[in-house]
Amino acid sequence: MTATAERQKRPHVLIAGAGMGGLTLALALLQKGMDVDIYEQSPELREVGAGLWISANGRRVLDALGLKKTIEAINLPPNDRVVRFWSTGEERSVYNRDTQSSKADHTLVQVLRAELQRVLYEAVVNLKPDAVHFGVRSIGAQTVGDRARLLLEGRDPVEGDVVVGADGSHSRVRQSLFGPAPARYTGAIAWRGLAPMERLKPQHRRALASTWIGPTAHVTTYPVQRGDEQFVSFSGQVDSETWQTESWSEPGDLADALKDFAGWHQDILDLFINAESLYRWGLFVRDPLEAWSKGRATLLGDACHSMTPYLGMGVNVTMEDAYVLARCLDATPGDVESALKRYDAARIERGNRTKAKSLEMHKIFHSPELARIETAIPYIDSQWAPQVMRERYDWLLAYDATTVEI
Repeated sequence: MTATAERQKRPHVLIAGAGMGGLTLALALLQKGMDVDIYEQSPELREVGAGLWISANGRRVLDALGLKKTIEAINLPPNDRVVRFWSTGEERSVYNRDTQSSKADHTLVQVLRAELQRVLYEAVVNLKPDAVHFGVRSIGAQTVGDRARLLLEGRDPVEGDVVVGADGSHSRVRQSLFGPAPARYTGAIAWRGLAPMERLKPQHRRALASTWIGPTAHVTTYPVQRGDEQFVSFSGQVDSETWQTESWSEPGDLADALKDFAGWHQDILDLFINAESLYRWGLFVRDPLEAWSKGRATLLGDACHSMTPYLGMGVNVTMEDAYVLARCLDATPGDVESALKRYDAARIERGNRTKAKSLEMHKIFHSPELARIETAIPYIDSQWAPQVMRERYDWLLAYDATTVEI
């Protein structure tokens, strides 16, 4: 077989970004016999102080990649998922254990973002040791004849059969394909951090995935681990007229956090007080894209559907993108552009719908009904009733990227 014929048979994929989406895609492609190169602007994998919820739809992808046991080793699963009242801590269980009444699996995997990234990276370099090129910033993509070109800052372009922009919400690949995508402020800012369990009170050790909700803010908390160390990961969103930077690695001041959550239960304040570090950023959205692919280049994850965190679906939908894209390229390896059309057809509606539904949750989490316990409890009981939870989540959780029609 000639070199050209071999290239058409198994495409060489260039990926911008070594985040969850880029690494998941690379691993799926390598396992299917395709070649990949990832270009990451950071000089190394960096520790990010944040946890992740992996729901059933994301977990199916990780299981299909052969990572089930590895993920179990870094998981601190909850015994229950609860909604809690912001000032008293009163709680309601919303964990759907009744499989007879739900078509979807509502269990959660809870991991440190950095640990999941490490697991994916190690699996990738186990198959191709030099797959990831650090310290290289991608600035665009082009289709030149029957080749794809990834443009790099300060370097010559690299060529392959397809370019994938997995370079986040500020994606330069997206901009080069579809032009600017102005960000709109949502009226809320986000805080996040990790509080070492050893610094916290005994009640923080409960194996709970908790969402504390109030009239103008909410906070999600859950335990995670790194080796022998355990933490409570927390992410709080609060209404604010003040715009903040969109970068989610921007440091924040404790005094500002305590001001934003004045009057909240001490258990929440203790998380901020005892956090290793605090980060604050503005929550922005962009208009949904009607196409993710152009020529021999495409997008996945935040590059094409960055979303608010209110459904906890960002990383899960990104992993879905990656696995479906790998399946599409595997199905027609000699016809990249047809594969990318399949990918768009399979993924755009779901990605954009999830993005929209996530934003809609803002008004559910932040309601004037939550100002007083007398109105809050009936509100919680109605908005987190079993049937409401099924309608809200089952369509998300039942999705299987490993078998969905492409």
